[in-house]
Amino acid sequence: MTAQVYESGRRLALGGAATSVHWIGGEAFFALGDGNVLAAPRDGEIRRIAAHDGAILSAAPHPDGKRLVTGGDDGRANIVSADGAVAPLAELRKWVHHLVSSAASGVIVAGVGKDAVVFRADKEAHRFTYPSTLGSLALDAKGRRLAAAHYGGATLRYVLTADDKGVALNWAGSHLACTISPDGGYVITAMQENALHGWRLPEKTDLRMDGYPAKTRSFSWDKRGRWLATSGANAAIVWPFVGKLGPQGKPPLQPGEREALVTAVAFHPTEEVLAIGYADGAAIVVRFADGMGMELDEPGEGAVSALAWSADGKRIAIGDEAGRGALVDVS
Repeated sequence: MTAQVYESGRRLALGGAATSVHWIGGEAFFALGDGNVLAAPRDGEIRRIAAHDGAILSAAPHPDGKRLVTGGDDGRANIVSADGAVAPLAELRKWVHHLVSSAASGVIVAGVGKDAVVFRADKEAHRFTYPSTLGSLALDAKGRRLAAAHYGGATLRYVLTADDKGVALNWAGSHLACTISPDGGYVITAMQENALHGWRLPEKTDLRMDGYPAKTRSFSWDKRGRWLATSGANAAIVWPFVGKLGPQGKPPLQPGEREALVTAVAFHPTEEVLAIGYADGAAIVVRFADGMGMELDEPGEGAVSALAWSADGKRIAIGDEAGRGALVDVS
């Protein structure tokens, strides 16, 4: 079977390891480990934009949907425009490991050390400080509640309220990644010991999801919040979130099983269709309704580290740790 990238796609030489990829104005913007942003249209000229003096550690779409916000190991948060302009958002003086944003609320939040720095209208509004270094940040669908993962659990705050003391979600151990369900009813974290922990809100009921052979680094919810896809196994582990107990007592789906570990997952923006990237560089897409699959790209030399659907669900952008990229039409 020929990979779809050769049938209806475009191969890209990124020039550096892909940190993440985001669709801005119909183009794929790859944030790279060499400090550049590569802007790639489906056809036409690819543009390489020098954004940082060092690696890009994090990126998120600007709330206006027209630009990309990037965070680097040079201690800076910048705003990158499609025309190649790079404007400073803030000089944070520490590695900017985390960035999240919301078009709904207009906020950008940068995670540096123990602080979550909240920006409105591209100006710093306030900061939240946590008991330990941040492992991850996530915003809910409305961009109003901020979840921060750290040692000992996670904390929920209303992001626009500077004096919000927060709701503590406690569980012993290191929490390295987090996500909030589309309906705001669950907070899920990935832990140091190859397991997920979760809390059902508002009761803060604990959930435990384990059995992973590796750490979960990638989360993706389907649009309705019925499924949470995760990386960290030889298939995508997809937990059902239906009913009052969510995934408790229910086995996950395991689409896309292969020898290589899954390193990236991304749900289609409107359908129960999942894109899956692997440690060997391969990528596929699977449709839940009938289990039909399509090979997007063949194995390469590095793990898939960036995976994203276009807003219309017709294209997928793929990037890996070896600097190979692709745009694939799956319409």
